[in-house]
Amino acid sequence: MGIVEMSLTASLLIVVIVIVRALALYKLPKKTFLILWGVVVCRLLIPFKAPASISLYTGVEKLKDRLSLSSPASLPAEGIQPIKAGFRAGFQPPSASDLVGSPAPDSSQSPMVLIWLVGVCACAIFFLVAYIKCRREYQTSLPVEDAFADRWLREHPLRRPVQIRQSDRIKAPLTYGVFHPVILMPKNTNWADEEKLRYILMHEFVHIRNFDTLKKLLLTTAGCVHWFNPFVWMMVGLANRDIEHSCDEAVVRSFGQTMKSFYATVLVNMEEAKSGPSPLSSHFSKNAIEERIVSIMKGKKPSLPGILLALTLAVGIPAIFATSAASATPQEQQGQREKTQAGLDQATVPKAEPSVASAALFSYTDKTDGKTYYSWDEGKTWAALTDEEFAAKYPTPDVVWWTYEDYKAWLDQEKEALKNIIGEKGWNPTDGWYVWTQERVDEAIKLYEQQLQEIREGKKISKTVDGGDDITLSYDEGNVEVGASYGLIVTLDNGEQKDLGHYLTKEELRKAAESFCKELVAAGKMTQQDADKIMKGLQ
Repeated sequence: MGIVEMSLTASLLIVVIVIVRALALYKLPKKTFLILWGVVVCRLLIPFKAPASISLYTGVEKLKDRLSLSSPASLPAEGIQPIKAGFRAGFQPPSASDLVGSPAPDSSQSPMVLIWLVGVCACAIFFLVAYIKCRREYQTSLPVEDAFADRWLREHPLRRPVQIRQSDRIKAPLTYGVFHPVILMPKNTNWADEEKLRYILMHEFVHIRNFDTLKKLLLTTAGCVHWFNPFVWMMVGLANRDIEHSCDEAVVRSFGQTMKSFYATVLVNMEEAKSGPSPLSSHFSKNAIEERIVSIMKGKKPSLPGILLALTLAVGIPAIFATSAASATPQEQQGQREKTQAGLDQATVPKAEPSVASAALFSYTDKTDGKTYYSWDEGKTWAALTDEEFAAKYPTPDVVWWTYEDYKAWLDQEKEALKNIIGEKGWNPTDGWYVWTQERVDEAIKLYEQQLQEIREGKKISKTVDGGDDITLSYDEGNVEVGASYGLIVTLDNGEQKDLGHYLTKEELRKAAESFCKELVAAGKMTQQDADKIMKGLQ
């Protein structure tokens, strides 16, 4: 997946999560949103495709398939005689130059890629400089020599060594470092207020335990890579808030629901104004402090329905919005090729078989009124058209047909040209970009030789239709069936006309007329002399 595609799919996922967050921030466990933001980060940083049948994009592809319509092929009229013929609508045999796709653009020279790289570097330098500046300030800190701090560290062991230090450069506690984390406290911290310190240190300890500094690093990286996307920066801001929300939730769960008010008061007291960006550290901040306090006060122990809803959202949203369209089954691919083949350029799809459209036309001339009647539905309905009306409604296209000699001369030249494109890049809608191999060339030549043999056997394949070479008409004279239609219209004494229908043989018409005359004679609507005259006329 390209950067733009990754960014667009992630943007849709971000919008969905923002909506869910606005509706359920105070109702769901806060880790739910961290899981969802984690999926967004993976979508932004890892160029992968995860096909899923329940993906939104699978639904879109299926909807597009249903809405797509293949255009019917234009069929040449073969005069007005009774005819039933099959016509192949294909495409003009391509030249080797048409078969070779345009070379893929050199991404290293693309102006847009250069602009993107400049943006990535600018963002990375900005955050890196900010981090180095903060890190240098933090390195001037001094170890805390306090009995409570030492005891607290012994009570909260981790595999990674944790330090508690103090600095006169900060006004609120913070945590930095991934493998050697440090809890940095303001120099004026009151170490005698142990109750308050327990909340502060627990908050920073949860950040360390959850690797929140690493999470912030990944969020910042995603922002740098997709610096052009405002939705990504919105995600970075909200994800940082949700890191704090999740930490607050863990602290409240550790000390109990009855201590929520005191913990919220500690947050307000520790609020500070940041002097600059600090993307790779976790600390008490006044950013969205009101949202955090409301979240703490409204927070409750997760119920079973809430947990089930959180699990459903954590699994369902990524499955629907973060996955890509599922690959079509072989049967679906074949069906799609059959539906759209008439619109594909055979020059780029040598494997494709031309689609076939068939037309059936019957006609007869009524001796009573002298008109010629036509039927396109196997004789179910008929319409009278003059020769001029037929020509105006179904004009015969101007077709130039290949001769065997012309096609063979073209193919001899094309075989040499095809050999020279081995190793070149090509493209078609089915396979996308590919490299021409000897196998592909042999396959194309085999297709052309098959058409040459068909021309030798009498099949007609056109060069152009109405002066255009984008579509080919072909038909096999061996498939043309010429037939006749027999019918009879009887006018009764009262002026009523009876149409006995149209039959493929005269014998079928005679049987129908004989039965018809017997019924009328028996009913007194026709004399026997008239009946005999009708039957004599059908001999």
